[in-house]
Amino acid sequence: MHEKAKNAAFWFITLLIPFLLFLGVEIALRIGGYEQEKQELFVEAPNTPDYLIANAKFIERYFPSFVPEIAPNAFRKEKLPNSFRIFVFGGSSAEGFPYNFYTGFADQLEQQLLLNTQGLPVEVINLGMTAVNSYVIRDLSKRVLPYEPDAVIIYAGHNEYYGSFGAATTQFGFSNSIGLKRLILWLKDWRIYQFLENTLQIGGTNQDTGERRTMMAKVISESDIPVDSDIYRHGIQQYRSNMSNLVERFDKNRVPVFLGTVASNLKDQAPLSDNPEALALYEQAQSTYQEGLFDEAATLFLQAKELDGTRFRAPDEMNRILTTITQETSAELVPIQAVLRNASTSKIEDASLFIDHLHPNDRGHKIMANTFFEAILSLPKLQNYLNPNPIGPPSEISTFEKAFAEVSIARLLVGYPFEKNVPIDEELQAFERIYRSYLNTSYIDSIAAVASKQQVFVPLALTEVLAQARKRKDTLAVVQHSYDLLKWQLRSRNLIETSIEFTLNSGDDQGYLINMLHQIINDGNLDPRYVDLLASLYLLEEQTKQALYWLQETERMTPNAPRLFYNYSRYYLLEGDTLKAQEYFQQFVQSQRRD
Repeated sequence: MHEKAKNAAFWFITLLIPFLLFLGVEIALRIGGYEQEKQELFVEAPNTPDYLIANAKFIERYFPSFVPEIAPNAFRKEKLPNSFRIFVFGGSSAEGFPYNFYTGFADQLEQQLLLNTQGLPVEVINLGMTAVNSYVIRDLSKRVLPYEPDAVIIYAGHNEYYGSFGAATTQFGFSNSIGLKRLILWLKDWRIYQFLENTLQIGGTNQDTGERRTMMAKVISESDIPVDSDIYRHGIQQYRSNMSNLVERFDKNRVPVFLGTVASNLKDQAPLSDNPEALALYEQAQSTYQEGLFDEAATLFLQAKELDGTRFRAPDEMNRILTTITQETSAELVPIQAVLRNASTSKIEDASLFIDHLHPNDRGHKIMANTFFEAILSLPKLQNYLNPNPIGPPSEISTFEKAFAEVSIARLLVGYPFEKNVPIDEELQAFERIYRSYLNTSYIDSIAAVASKQQVFVPLALTEVLAQARKRKDTLAVVQHSYDLLKWQLRSRNLIETSIEFTLNSGDDQGYLINMLHQIINDGNLDPRYVDLLASLYLLEEQTKQALYWLQETERMTPNAPRLFYNYSRYYLLEGDTLKAQEYFQQFVQSQRRD
């Protein structure tokens, strides 16, 4: 018995040694600070240590050959007790591509919340990224829980085949085992794995055309994925498993989840593969539509998309999976697909709402934001702060933003899979012709085109637009692009002051200044002058419900300000209470005499 115990101890120690060595190396790497800057999803915002921002270096772990852009949504390190915080997950459509983040539905949703609530600091943190699919969203979901989300919005499904860890991608294309891919993501939290990955370059790609091809062209390893093929089924299975798992995680932590059904351009996007059956169905759908048989045409367009073996557009099975998940959990289904269909010019998802095969255009993003806004209104935390506002976000995007997006998408559309069998040099020449056409259109289009092609930091490009617009006395351009630039630099006091002054003097009647001020105040710039000005603007618009709240806020901050008495006089006059109006006007006159 004694001998058996000795043998057991020997084997236990023998087996334990590798684990001890593993832990020893892991501890040494951590103490030594190996890859320290890549360990946290969020890091302190530059020059603003009380705010956090998504860490691009952390995001590198999901992408072996590129790092996608992520919206610079700073949020408070210490969550305010009465604030409302939403995390948005998804791929490039959630990110806002090809637009900048402030045109995407996430930022548009934040603007709607700011306009339609009172006394509620709002934080919408957009974690949408190019090529992100359900594996990455599942991994990110556990990392946002410590930041106390009040709600989560997910719009994802297009990247299950060609996104990172996708079923048919060249990135991490070693296996379609769900368990193995999840294991790899878990291992990426260990420094020793990071060291081995960096040393051996695990998951790298070998693309002979380098950066000259678009990302869409570079990630494809299977350009034809027939319905019910093994790869097709793997994509469906991973989506079902990962989405169910992450929703259960949020459910367990009592975080409301809103799942948007996935939409794509059906009518104005032919199948991207060479599948003859899909192409024939698409032609039949076009003919049927021309005959006025719209319902039949819609069915045929959908069937053509479903047979398209180049699977950048999500199969409709993804939406059925989302429906099932919302039936089995507390998650809410948000009918984005149906809403976009009904809002399309043809009543079939078309180019009136999509800028390409699946990315919504600026109008599409606004509709999506409104739809998600209506969905989350049922949340109890919002109910006490709601005050419907007839004024909405600016209806038009800026000239710069429009041209920037069009040039960005042009680079995509001249390459594979939209144009097949085209040598890379011809592809680049085609884009160069489009690019040069923008250089010769207007000064704003020219700056936007250069910014898109040469990847100029957008705030620098917008600063140049403003400088040129001021020289030309292009008032609307200054107002529009000040609004855009403020989205990047909400802490710049100089920009805030000059933007407010110019927009106020411009006679703006499109709500730019009201929207600016809501964003400025929400970001923590609590200057009483901004609050007072917002009250004045709502009085000017005769929106007394909104004005009263901001009058009360002004009174709390500067209770004896002469302008406050004057604005209260205006308020009661609009409400029809002439006695109160006269009383406050007298206080205003007396305060003026004292001054």
